[in-house]
Amino acid sequence: MKELLIKRTFLKQITLLIGIVLSPRLMAVETSSLSEKQLQALNLKQEGVVLDLPPLADTGNSIPFSIQIQAPGQKLIQSFEVIAPENPNPLVLKVTLPKPQSNYRMGTRIRLAMSQNVWVIAQLSDGSKISGFIPSVVTLNACFDATT
Repeated sequence: MKELLIKRTFLKQITLLIGIVLSPRLMAVETSSLSEKQLQALNLKQEGVVLDLPPLADTGNSIPFSIQIQAPGQKLIQSFEVIAPENPNPLVLKVTLPKPQSNYRMGTRIRLAMSQNVWVIAQLSDGSKISGFIPSVVTLNACFDATT
């Protein structure tokens, strides 16, 4: 009987631990799979996120993109996602900072399937999120989704 009780306690604890470890990953998947309307409906604070993306791109193959994030108040940036909701794979980039920071800046190139808003959603140290988006018009498609 005592072994059964120990086994049940162990199973409860391991289930809780798995839930704690997987919940941030599941939340990231949920956020990155949202449509444009759903992202706008989240009503995230649009402060502290500055994005630079050409308003018009000849092709969506390789578009320069820069991000500047400034955490409000005494909060720190823990992670952020770049989401292009109209791409076949909407999650463009997910960055988890090894050490939370009050500000962060980076530049890269991204690929866009079509004209759309590109979103950045940053997770702060207190669990809140801030976001920003920038529109870009693509004249030629770079990504092709053959599933349609």
